[in-house]
Amino acid sequence: MDAGKRKFQGARTEACLEDFADPIGFIYGEHERFRQRCQKLLELANNLDAEDASEIARSILDYMEQELPLHVADEEEDLFQLLKRRSASEDRVLSVIELLSQEHREDVEIGRSLLESLRSISAGAQPDDPRMFADYVRAFTMLQRRHHALENTVVLPLAYERLTLEDKTELSRRMAARRGF
Repeated sequence: MDAGKRKFQGARTEACLEDFADPIGFIYGEHERFRQRCQKLLELANNLDAEDASEIARSILDYMEQELPLHVADEEEDLFQLLKRRSASEDRVLSVIELLSQEHREDVEIGRSLLESLRSISAGAQPDDPRMFADYVRAFTMLQRRHHALENTVVLPLAYERLTLEDKTELSRRMAARRGF
């Protein structure tokens, strides 16, 4: 592959350096890709006996272990920090950023059982408790939709508005570097 393109091993997605020209747009796109994964996760939870269940589980697991941590780092280490720098101390967005950061921390803790179940399914087995898995998936996807809706309707529009060209360039550079570009 050329220097501007890299295939993510196991994640089955491609990114190229040009994708980071609009780093905020890239984050919107990540939210959509995650929404699609959540939809597949719901379908999987509703049909663990599907012929392609292990392949779907493996794909979701790869995404959650490889790409999702990069996305969270994009937001936590860079986007949120830049927005804090461009916001007044009484700005409402600061409390929204704190809530979203707390949810990111909780996702890591709560997600462990989801990952364990996905590993079982990807290996051709069933989760320890299929009903609990299905209930957890429904709750998880509902929370993720709400989380991304808050980011998409509050944080990202403010990022377009408040971040300087230099901020966006730095965000782009750091996001690309995080992915090996």
